[in-house]
Amino acid sequence: MDCRPRGEDHQVMKAQSEGFKQMIKAVDGEIDFVGSPLGLEEFGRGAYPDADPFSRALFRRSFHRSVLMGAAIHESGGARMGDDPKRSVLNKWNQCWDAPNLVVSDASAFCSSGVSGTTLTVMALTLRACRNLATALKGQDRPISAGDL
Repeated sequence: MDCRPRGEDHQVMKAQSEGFKQMIKAVDGEIDFVGSPLGLEEFGRGAYPDADPFSRALFRRSFHRSVLMGAAIHESGGARMGDDPKRSVLNKWNQCWDAPNLVVSDASAFCSSGVSGTTLTVMALTLRACRNLATALKGQDRPISAGDL
């Protein structure tokens, strides 16, 4: 089954990929490869240049199966968590500085992402935010809210 994006989705992803490449070039960065649901594009040394030839070939051949929409990507960013409302969107309890009744409990709280999945950290932050809300609702030693800072 071919799950690659089609039509408008394809055009949007293509534009995003081109924008990414332009940003990296604008800061004199180098790109070895770009992988997305559109496929694998290799530049410079390519993907995993230090791996053995068999592993590189296997990666290239199976890449399209591993990068389906939402299958192997960890979207993050957009609502940074921090201690300064001028430099972040969320406080340490995942509450929006401008709307403390809004709790954002996903990877958008991260300013960036590493090479491993964000799921366990998102789950831990969600549990922490829920405990904070439960404590506040019970009125017990009310934790700090966005309005208090």
